[in-house]
Amino acid sequence: MLETPISGRYAREERYLTFEPALPYMALVYGCVYAGGFFALSAVIGGSYQAAILWGAVCLAGIWAHLSVPRIRFDTKTRQYRRRQGPGFIPRLWTGPTTDLDAIVVIAEPSVLNRSSVNYYVVLHWKQQRAPLMVIEKQTMLSSGHLQMDGRGMVAKAVKYGQSLGLPVYDNTHFPSPCPIPVF
Repeated sequence: MLETPISGRYAREERYLTFEPALPYMALVYGCVYAGGFFALSAVIGGSYQAAILWGAVCLAGIWAHLSVPRIRFDTKTRQYRRRQGPGFIPRLWTGPTTDLDAIVVIAEPSVLNRSSVNYYVVLHWKQQRAPLMVIEKQTMLSSGHLQMDGRGMVAKAVKYGQSLGLPVYDNTHFPSPCPIPVF
């Protein structure tokens, strides 16, 4: 499954907990936007309209990628969240208190591409399905044969996130689960 990997990080003395793509990924996205825009403008000024169309498409692809990336930011002091999720030019926005969240669940999915590896997901669940599930972290690891033992690191991260947000954490790594995000 093609997905943008996001991970959690704390900011301002652990007041904010943000889940978004890593800095190198966002540097690539912004590089497409700025370089594509610059070279498209240069090509228009130079009279090469075919190159302008190509670089304009690179710029638009960067903008599309920026708007499609899922993000969520928690204020651990006021217990509020702000979630933005694509696809494309009209992303959905959810805001509210963390009491809208039900739990954090860690699941394990056997990898489709490599039978000896396992995908571990940390998933946010909302009460009464007010918002779709959100994978806030994913890790692929080679399996040693026991799913729960391999997923201890992801469970430890989920417990830390749960403590920061005041949410229960459920460890469902002891049995294989399907991928929490549908392909289409």
